[in-house]
Amino acid sequence: MKIRFFLLLICSLAFADEHTDWQTQSYKQSKHLPDLHHAVDVKLSDEMQPPAEFVLKEGRKITCETCHGLEKIAETAYDKIDKNAPDFLRKDGYKKLEIFCANCHAKKAHERPNIHLMLNDDGTLKKANCLFCHSEINEQRDKKRNLADAKLRLPVEKVCLACHLKTPHFNAVEHTDTKLAADSKSSARNMKEHLKTLETEKGIRMPLGENGAVLCVTCHSPHPEGVLASKNPTGRQVPGDAKKGVEYEKHSWSEVIEADKRDRLEKLAATLPPYQRIKNEVLLRLPAKDGALCLSCHEFEN
Repeated sequence: MKIRFFLLLICSLAFADEHTDWQTQSYKQSKHLPDLHHAVDVKLSDEMQPPAEFVLKEGRKITCETCHGLEKIAETAYDKIDKNAPDFLRKDGYKKLEIFCANCHAKKAHERPNIHLMLNDDGTLKKANCLFCHSEINEQRDKKRNLADAKLRLPVEKVCLACHLKTPHFNAVEHTDTKLAADSKSSARNMKEHLKTLETEKGIRMPLGENGAVLCVTCHSPHPEGVLASKNPTGRQVPGDAKKGVEYEKHSWSEVIEADKRDRLEKLAATLPPYQRIKNEVLLRLPAKDGALCLSCHEFEN
């Protein structure tokens, strides 16, 4: 058992060295590309015509020099490459990397699709978009739906997280972690009664998960207007254009909000203690006040 463990340790250390050593080597030495890096030695299609500055290898293949203008970059160790140099990327001056990529790739063709646009111009379903979330398409658009009948590819509490953040706005986590209990003495029961009344009197359904859990789809409709019939309680929603998304406009209250924010920040600043320099440190293996302790593990670029 000890021998097996020793061999496992040696293999693990060897893998760790192999994993880290490439950063001190060049691409020509290691043949290792950094994460999220474009593949090299791939042939461009005839339809793709990069700018003249983007040098291609024989056979229209991509090399390091295709995108980078630094001299002998493929022969330079990764940790020695100056990423801030003007010629690091050819035709420098891009605020976003995707703008640089658009030199070769059609921006529109590589945008993330808005799967919530589920209707064609003639009102029929864009079935491909439906199948991102559903394994089957239910075309009975006027029928009242239950979550159990949705045939979702992921559990209902996780299906939105495949594309969206868990915290897309304030109080999102607090709401989705809440379960409306069935205890007759709790305010949660009153909330459930409110939801039942809403469906009965106004024809709007706000579905809950198992055990009364609040979900993303409790408040948000994943389907734009018209996918489900307006008389269907699960299809009722605020009118809006899913293609435009949420829109904002200036309002007279903005001055009030800004003034309130300034006052709150000033009051908060008054409660903070004044800055003081550490004179003596205790119980530290290395001094923290000069950064030696932090630098024992972390590296910081100037």
